[in-house]
Amino acid sequence: MRFLLLNTGGTISSVSMSTGKRPELTSADLLRQVQPVNSKYTVEAIDVLQRDSTDIGPQEWRQLAQHIVDLDRREDYDGYLILHGTDTMAYTAAALSFLLRDFPKTVFLTGAQRAADEADFDGIDNIGSAIVAALEMSAVYSGVFLVFAEEVIHGCHAVKTDTQAFKAFSSIGAPLVAEVKEQRLTSVNSLWHEALTKRKQATQRLYDLNEKHFLIDPLDPHVMVIQMTPGLDPIVLPQLARGDWPLRALILEGFGSGGIPVTPRDFYPYLKSLISDGVFVILGTQVLSKGDDLERYEVGQRTKGLGLVAQGGLTTEAALAKTMWILPQARDRAMLAALYQEEFAFEFPG
Repeated sequence: MRFLLLNTGGTISSVSMSTGKRPELTSADLLRQVQPVNSKYTVEAIDVLQRDSTDIGPQEWRQLAQHIVDLDRREDYDGYLILHGTDTMAYTAAALSFLLRDFPKTVFLTGAQRAADEADFDGIDNIGSAIVAALEMSAVYSGVFLVFAEEVIHGCHAVKTDTQAFKAFSSIGAPLVAEVKEQRLTSVNSLWHEALTKRKQATQRLYDLNEKHFLIDPLDPHVMVIQMTPGLDPIVLPQLARGDWPLRALILEGFGSGGIPVTPRDFYPYLKSLISDGVFVILGTQVLSKGDDLERYEVGQRTKGLGLVAQGGLTTEAALAKTMWILPQARDRAMLAALYQEEFAFEFPG
């Protein structure tokens, strides 16, 4: 099997400089340190970026997706590995899950919690785990996955939950896809196996290497996430739509199962004003499990008729990426709501 490794920078490529840690190592530098899993594969490597992941966003997500599709047309790799900083890796994984939803290959993101010149550097082990996952998953599955600390997480369910521990990511709203132990893929989830196998078969039938173009959809970055906090004044909401930055959608993460205050500051008139100004509003929860239920309490039931939609249990990362992806596709609010509530990349809890 042939795989391509794309390096974007991040901690895994970083070394200590006088100004702090900075991405400096190339993909070839890192690949040379990885012990071969077996003799049944080759990995080629290219450097597409050398950035801290805080500087990677919608434009770079589309560039990465386009790189992968263009290279696949020319080289027909069996799978793709992306080295990425951990801070926004889950956002990139979610975005690529939508941008490459019809792509019949596997894409694996990995990185490191420690820099390459630290004694407990974990990047090489994570690259090795990603190669194991690619070897065992690429022939039967398609999709985007995050591989970290011996765990394989679907791209729409990965959330960074620790800034220090080697296990930096958790799978939210769905079980792990699999684990990697002793250079073998283990604990493969049966529901994921069935779903991902069917997706591979469906996308493979439609994918034609001889076609000149596999279009990467546009993304609209004018989406904001606000986490509700005690004392937040709702007067800020309508002002968001009237500034120099043209806000198109707001993901408002409320308390508990999606509650927002009624007294002494009533958010509902301000939300109604924001929606009247053309902003698509998604109401969810800031609780990590993302189990929103807007009808559980009176404060949630009051949102009926406002014209907003429930976050639907999506992670913040997946909700943001999906909203950016559907905005250019929708003609009106009704179509936006319908697209948001439709499943495209296994993004809903399951």
